[in-house]
Amino acid sequence: MTETDDFQISLPANARIASMEFGDNQLRVQLDDGGSERIVSPASISAIHGAEIRSEGLHPAPLVSPTLVEVIMGKEGQTRTEVRQYVIALRAAKVGELWYLVADTFNFRKSLGSRAGNALEQNLRMLLERLTTFAPQAVQDGFVTALLADLPLPPPLGSLMEFFKVVSR
Repeated sequence: MTETDDFQISLPANARIASMEFGDNQLRVQLDDGGSERIVSPASISAIHGAEIRSEGLHPAPLVSPTLVEVIMGKEGQTRTEVRQYVIALRAAKVGELWYLVADTFNFRKSLGSRAGNALEQNLRMLLERLTTFAPQAVQDGFVTALLADLPLPPPLGSLMEFFKVVSR
C-alpha cells in the first residue's frame, strides 16, 4: 500500500430506486437509470439499511431590526436552515450494486397503493414494514429496527456518501 492509497475512498456501486412493486413472491424494482426492471425474490434480499441525513445551510434573510444605514445599504442577515432526509438501501444476492431510495422523492403510492398517505414518516414506516415482512431473513440495521419499533433513531449522518460508506462495511 502506498501513501496515496490511504486517502482513497471506496464506495459500493449504487443505483437509485425509482419505484418498487410487491408481488406475491417477488419484488419488482425499477431503477432511476431507466434500465430494465429488476425482479428479486424474498430470499435474495440480504440486508435492509436506513439512515437519517442532516444537512445545514446558510441563506440570506431580512434583518430583524435593521438600522437606517443597513436599510439604505441593502444589508441582509443570514439564517441557518436544517434539512433532514431519510434514505433506505437494499442489498440483494447476485446484484452488483447497492439499491437505495431517498424518501423525499420516492413514489410511495406505487409501492403502497391506497395505503400511502401524505406523511413521509408514516409512508416510510409502512414501506419498511412491507420490506421486512417480505424478506424477514434480511439483516436490519439500527435505523430500520428503531423506526419499526418507534424508538429513538440513531444519530443522523452528514451526507449520502457517508451513508454509502457506512453501508459498505
